[in-house]
Amino acid sequence: MNEDLDLTMYADGAALISATVVEALEIIWMHLAEKGTCHIALTGGTLGGQFAEALVEKLNTSAKDLKGLHIWFSDERFDTADSPLRNSQPVRTGLTNTLVLMHEVKSTDDGVNVIEAAAAYEAELREITMDICILGLGPDGHVASLFPNHWDPTITGRAIPITDSPKPPPQRVSFSMDFINKSDQVWIIATGEAKAPAVTQILEADLSIPAGHVMAAQLTRLIVDAEAFFAE
Repeated sequence: MNEDLDLTMYADGAALISATVVEALEIIWMHLAEKGTCHIALTGGTLGGQFAEALVEKLNTSAKDLKGLHIWFSDERFDTADSPLRNSQPVRTGLTNTLVLMHEVKSTDDGVNVIEAAAAYEAELREITMDICILGLGPDGHVASLFPNHWDPTITGRAIPITDSPKPPPQRVSFSMDFINKSDQVWIIATGEAKAPAVTQILEADLSIPAGHVMAAQLTRLIVDAEAFFAE
């Protein structure tokens, strides 16, 4: 059992999203009040997109001063700026609060290749540490765009180019594991029985999957629903 993990379980995905967004907002408010800035990294996938949409809805209707809040993306598909595949789409199309700053990975529309896009994001991230990094979990144990047998755990850059993703599109930009683990808090969110084997591997501290290497500077959370925890 991985004793360094904080495990939280909810009845279903809807309850998970609702409660986790509220918890994220509490941390955002705290950091904005204490230091005037907060950096949060969002992710993609079905659950990551739902989290982003729910968070954006709360930010749009918030009466609080959100100046100093920065939204980043732990990985991004290298595609056109308006592609529905882009992890930034829920924020790009939904965020109306102009005080919040969104930092997008460059797209194919910007006249750069994926290596140049990663280098540009790396430069933006140079002096940044994430207060919260939200990660989804693939059935194969991948996080961000770090896939089993397609990643190098020794890379220490912040944003790295991915050219051979086993899931389309093959070209992506991803946080490195080293940078993910520099985050104050990392929250891995997972729902559904298809994720149960990977959840078990994380709980067993199995280093054969990328998710098994996640270890935040202060707090690492595994947040799941009942199906992801109890599936046989």
